Formats: sequence, structure tokens, C-alpha cells
Amino acid sequence: MVSEYRLTDPADRERFYQLYLYAFNGQDSEARRRFFNARYAHGWIYGLKHDQQLTSGLYSLPFTVNFHGVAYKMNGIGDVMSAPEDSGHGGAGTLLKAALQEMHDRHVTLSYLAPFSYRYYRRFGYEQVFNHITYTIAHDHVPAYHPQHQGGHVERMSFAAALATIKPLYAKKAQDLPGGMMREDWWWDYLTLKNRWDAGVYFDEKGQAQGYAVYERSGAEMTVHKLLANTPAAFEQLMAFLLKHGNTFQKLRYESPHSQYAGDWIQEPYAVSAVVTPYMMARIVDLQDFLDRYPFTQDFAPVTIAVEDPVLPVNAGVWQLSRTAGQTTAGKGVTAAPELTFTIQQLTKALMGATSLHALLMSGQGSGDLAAAARLDQALQHATPEFNDYF
Repeated sequence: MVSEYRLTDPADRERFYQLYLYAFNGQDSEARRRFFNARYAHGWIYGLKHDQQLTSGLYSLPFTVNFHGVAYKMNGIGDVMSAPEDSGHGGAGTLLKAALQEMHDRHVTLSYLAPFSYRYYRRFGYEQVFNHITYTIAHDHVPAYHPQHQGGHVERMSFAAALATIKPLYAKKAQDLPGGMMREDWWWDYLTLKNRWDAGVYFDEKGQAQGYAVYERSGAEMTVHKLLANTPAAFEQLMAFLLKHGNTFQKLRYESPHSQYAGDWIQEPYAVSAVVTPYMMARIVDLQDFLDRYPFTQDFAPVTIAVEDPVLPVNAGVWQLSRTAGQTTAGKGVTAAPELTFTIQQLTKALMGATSLHALLMSGQGSGDLAAAARLDQALQHATPEFNDYF
């Protein structure tokens, strides 16, 4: 069912664009219009109007993410905005609730967003799940690095020129991600429209691409946004290539989606600043589908969980969850007393691997029996979730 707040008039695109420019203090340009139009064309667009003026808006972009081998539909929320004269009247919240309801109606399992306020979006069931670590090293502390693997070579090219090589490497990696995006062609093209990136691609002795780095040169800094290496040689050769930029830039930065510290790779870790930054939030939209297809790691006896979700009441209730002989049974409406009680935010955080159920209970989040939490924890995925895109 299409929401009553969906924008379908062709003239709405310009209205949305103008509000977007004003709300985010952006400047109109041909380049901005190109990437905006690409995003708008693929989104579910929502808005509220007053006297034909758009006063609030947001988009919901359909994607697919891979969670440990399971492909889930995920809609990314962005451009959540209100005109200043309408701010504080609940318009953006109304649209977000409508977007979540349509996601559920259309069998979208998850939703991600980049928050301006974590507190605000927790009201709608989202929770902090993804973090990044940004490593920064000054040019005079960049170490001399000599790869052990000398074969192959790195080719430098524009990001757009590298796409044909990068895409199949990423697609193979995306078959088993801890929550990352399975990028469609239009999204790759969008990234070239929005960003001025360069790429270094490593080819082995047989001429096969085995890894790449995507980076941005800006003023006195170079920032590495994406790094993928399939072999030790690819990693070493790409790192040697990147570190050689210490002769050109005052600082080298790497924004890593892996939130586990890896600065000890540098011989003198004190030379490297490592800052953990909260990144995207996530929300389970269709709890039934998420549980039915969740990649549990082992069988477990039934666990009864009371779930609170005032925004999507279809998820709320007492659920019983078990797995026997590799088959998951998940359903709600059971009459047994719940062993555990969690909000949809807390459950999202634990099921996606950002924390454990036991840790939630020990920190006063949720309530229930520690033994029941431990029983289910043993079957959950605990690899730190990663996401390396932005919308």
C-alpha cells in the first residue's frame, strides 16, 4: 500500500530539491543536481505540504544488505528535513513513521540511517549499531614500509575508471558481510557523481586484480575511504602505495569500517591517532522475517522474549524462538511468561552483533533471566557489524 505522504507529482522533485538546499545549507550546482536526481529517481520520496509549499520531507532508498550470508532488504533513510517555519511540529516524525509502515507493508526487513541526533531516532526504534575508526598519521611520522611480497603492481586511476575492476571484487566480498551493502550498478554510478575519488588497484603477477584502495585528496590531507585486499600481497602493496603519499600530504587518514583497533600494525602506534566515531543506526522493521532467516550458529532450546515496539506494533508482543536440527521456529502470541524483555532498539543491537543480550542485561538495558540470555547468545552472530556506505 502506497503511503498517503508519498510524493508522485513530477513538480515535487524541484520542491524537494529546494527544501533540501535550504535545510542543509547547500549550494545549487550542476554536479549537485546530478547526484541528487540519481538518488531521487531511485527513492521512495515522502513529503508534507502547506499551501503547495513542501514543509517536510525525507527519502527511503531501497537496498539489499548481506548479513553473514543472508540477503535482507534494507531501506536507507536520508534527507530528513523540515522548513524552519514548520520545525518542531512533528512533520519529519510523521513521515518517518509512514516510511517505516510502508517498508513493513512491502516486506523490507531492515532500515539504516545516519543520525543528526541518536536520541531523536531512538524514538522511532533505531539504535547505534555501526562505528568507524579513523586513523590519522602526520607526514613526518609515516614509516618506511617495504612489502615482503614484491610481485604484482598497483595501478593508479580515477574511481570512475576503476569501477569495472572494483565492482566484481566487491561483489565477491559482499557474499558474506556483517551487515554491509550489496551495491547495485546505480549506486556505484551515484558514488562517482557525488565524490571526487581516486583509486589504486593491485594486480598480481598474472594480471588479476586482487585488491583496491579508494581515496580522496583534499588540501593537505589524503583520506582513504575504502580498502579491500584478497591476498597478503595485495594488502602489502596497497599499503606501500598509500604510505608513499606521506611525501605529498601533511596528514594521511583512513576511515575504517572495522571498529576493532588495528593501529598496532604501525611499528610505533603512538604516532597514529585512532578515534572511534559513532556511525550509522539500524532498525529491525520486519521482525518475523529477520528471525525466520537469521543465520543462527547453532541449535538452542526455546527462549521467550517480550518485544516492545510502539512505532510498529506488529513487532510487539511475546515471541518464542527456538532452533532444532537447523530449523528455526519463531512466532508471537504465546501465553508463556517472557524470560526476557527488550525494546526493538535493544534487540536490533544484540541480534546484529553490536553487543550481547547478556551485556544489555548487565548494563540495565532490558530485563530478564541471565541464563536465558546466555542460551540465545550462544547461537547469535557476534562479529562486529560493518557498514562502509553513506546516504
